[in-house]
Amino acid sequence: MDRSNMNTQHPEVSAGFSRRNLLRGSVALGLAALAGSVMPWQSVMAAQVSNDDFMALSQFLVSRPVNPVLAARYYTALDKRAPNFSTNVLALKQLIAAQGYKHVDEYLAQADADASLKATATSIISAWYLGIVGEPATAELIAYSLAMMYVPTHGILAIPTYGGGPATWGPKPDAAQDSKA
Repeated sequence: MDRSNMNTQHPEVSAGFSRRNLLRGSVALGLAALAGSVMPWQSVMAAQVSNDDFMALSQFLVSRPVNPVLAARYYTALDKRAPNFSTNVLALKQLIAAQGYKHVDEYLAQADADASLKATATSIISAWYLGIVGEPATAELIAYSLAMMYVPTHGILAIPTYGGGPATWGPKPDAAQDSKA
């Protein structure tokens, strides 16, 4: 079948509005709606925070160099627990740059600091120093021996282990026993 002169016979078809283009557009719109319902907008916004942004903010907040692998792990764990975490990381980084703070103490000394941004800063600092993210019941261990709380005594004291050796674990005490002691 010769299709070379089909568009010359029906010029309105070549104008861009055809059943095929309508079908393509509706499929694209359907996929966009599906993607929007599957991925919350906060996950899309989280993609805007690069590992370099989080590392730079972390280095400012803990006042020392940070490990890029741990930075990625901390970011993932923190972002999972706080719905506005990625937005706050960007806002906090922009605030620090705009105010020209040279040290974390200058930021923490603000009298009128945004409570949400301060909570984000505290959660980042806590994660790096403790090596865990979250509350005790749902805490996620990210780094044990690389937690920054051990940095001041590095080379002087051994990092404590989880237990004193084989067969040292006993049953968990009952709550009633805890209150009597």
